Amino acid sequence: MKLIHKYTRDGLNLLGGHWEPSKKETCVVLIHGMYDNIIENCFAQQVGKDLAAAGYGFIFCHTRGYGVINSIITKDPITGKRKNKIIGSTYEKFAESIYDVEAWIEKAKELGYKKVILASHSMGGCKNLHYIATKGLSGIDKLLFISIPDAVGYFNNYEVTRLKEAKELVKKGRGKELLSEKIVGGIFPISARTMCGFRRGSSIDRFPIMDNPDDFGILSKIEKPICMILAEHDSVIVKSAKEDLALVKTKMKNCSNFYTDIVEGATHRFINKDKQLAVKILAWLKSFEGEGK
Repeated sequence: MKLIHKYTRDGLNLLGGHWEPSKKETCVVLIHGMYDNIIENCFAQQVGKDLAAAGYGFIFCHTRGYGVINSIITKDPITGKRKNKIIGSTYEKFAESIYDVEAWIEKAKELGYKKVILASHSMGGCKNLHYIATKGLSGIDKLLFISIPDAVGYFNNYEVTRLKEAKELVKKGRGKELLSEKIVGGIFPISARTMCGFRRGSSIDRFPIMDNPDDFGILSKIEKPICMILAEHDSVIVKSAKEDLALVKTKMKNCSNFYTDIVEGATHRFINKDKQLAVKILAWLKSFEGEGK
C-alpha cells in the first residue's frame, strides 16, 4: 500500500491509501464513513490486499470528515497560500463532501485506471448518493455500498433531543459549538452545525429506508450496476439484513443489475470479518470479468 494525496477543488489536501495491481484497469474508490480513518479502519488492509492480488486497484479515500477532529492542510486555489483547517466528522459540512468524492474519482483516472467503481462504507454511501445527485454518474462504471445507513432516519428517531439542541444553538449563531452530550450512544462529539445537517429533506437524506417512501430519490434513478452489502448484525439494519435488502431491491426501478449480499456474523465495522467481506466484494467484481477488469 502507498500513501497518496489529492487536493480538492476547494483546496484541501486529502490522504488516501492505494493498493496497486500489476495492471491498471479497474479501481475501487472507497469513501469512508463518519469518524473513520485509514489507521483505525478494520477492513481496508485486507480488502485492498485481496483486490490488488486479483487485479483490481483499491483506494481508501480520506474525506474532510476523517477522524473525530482533524487538522487538514489547505492551499488557496488562487493564491497558493497554505494554512490549516480544523474539520473532521465533528465539524464537517456534509454538502461539501462532493468536492472530496470528485477529487478521488479524478485521482483514480490520473493514476491510469480506465474504470472506476465508486464504493462506500457507512455514511460514505450517503455522500456518494449526494455526489451522484449533484454531479451525475460521469466517470463511474459501477457502485458498491457497504453498510449504508438511513442516517437522517436514525437521528430523527433516536437523537431528537440532540437535534433540538443543535437547531437552537445554530439560531443563536453558535453553530460551531459542541452539543452538550455526545451522539451514537454517547460516544462521539458533534458540532451543532454538523448535527443540523441531519434534518429530513437535507442533502444527507438519500437512503430513507425507515420512512420507506415509494420513491428512494436518486437511488431509484441509477441504471448502472450496484452491489449492496450488509453485515448480519449491522447497526444500520431496520428489520433484518435480508428484509432490508429485499425492500431496497423493490425501489430499484431503473437498475437491472442490483446485487445484494450479507456477511454472516459481522457487525458494522466488520471486525474479524474483513476476509469474508473481501470475498463478497471479489465475487461481485468477478461476475463482470467478461468485460475486463
